[in-house]
Amino acid sequence: MKKILSIGCVGMLICASSFTSCMNDFDTPVTGNAFGNNSIEPERTISIANLKEKYDGFIDTSADTYTTMEGKTRIEGVIVGDDESGNIYKQLVVADETGAIIVGVNNTGLYAACPVGQKVVINCEGLQIGSYRKLAQIGTTYEGKVGRMPEYEWKQRVRIINKPQMFYEELKPLEISNATELAAIDMKRAPLLVTLKNVKFPEANGKVAFAPESDIASPTLSFVERNINFADGTACKAVAHTSIYANFSKDVLPEGNTNVTGILTRYNNNWQLLIRTSADIKQNN
Repeated sequence: MKKILSIGCVGMLICASSFTSCMNDFDTPVTGNAFGNNSIEPERTISIANLKEKYDGFIDTSADTYTTMEGKTRIEGVIVGDDESGNIYKQLVVADETGAIIVGVNNTGLYAACPVGQKVVINCEGLQIGSYRKLAQIGTTYEGKVGRMPEYEWKQRVRIINKPQMFYEELKPLEISNATELAAIDMKRAPLLVTLKNVKFPEANGKVAFAPESDIASPTLSFVERNINFADGTACKAVAHTSIYANFSKDVLPEGNTNVTGILTRYNNNWQLLIRTSADIKQNN
């Protein structure tokens, strides 16, 4: 009996040791990734909220201004929005526990290496930070504004940390159920991962789609905006902004109460919701 108990204890010790080893492996940054720059130190020097606050004079302005980030400037965060569906174009949304920011990269298919749930460290020293219609973003200059950095620059600027995981706190959207809750959000927090609870698309009739080309307001535009109402009938004051190139653009608007998740962005002083993929749309029964 003692021998059996001894073997059991050994087994428990082996399992505990293996579990500890796995946990330690998870906490250790993965090295040797084919994508990115593993020489970047794996810790941030500044939070995203503090970075935005530091350069607020170049972000919260009516002019699309920018400046160059100087000195050691590394942010660490989780990808909460990628370009898988095409509704977010040549951009990633990176968030830490304090806030989020847009990172522009002049390439498509960014989600292949940096999907939602991927933790990254970004070396921002020498990059530009500024405003696109008061929405904070990081990139390089293009035609006098903050534009998308070349892909080769991005690969030198990013370090991949471990494998993508979906349990990060940054991936839990802020739930908004009425116009009062939306109005209480400081627009400087944009971009922000949110879920609009129990909302309706007033144009939904079983035929109208999110963003067919026939519904664009002007030949120079490539998106369609759909109004959203809360369950009490009040206007959401955040339109669903959908590219005609999104792979769900021709999907029919859901009828009835729906939970819609997405990246809440600002365009000057107006809210826009960028649905990431069709999986963000959950119709309530």
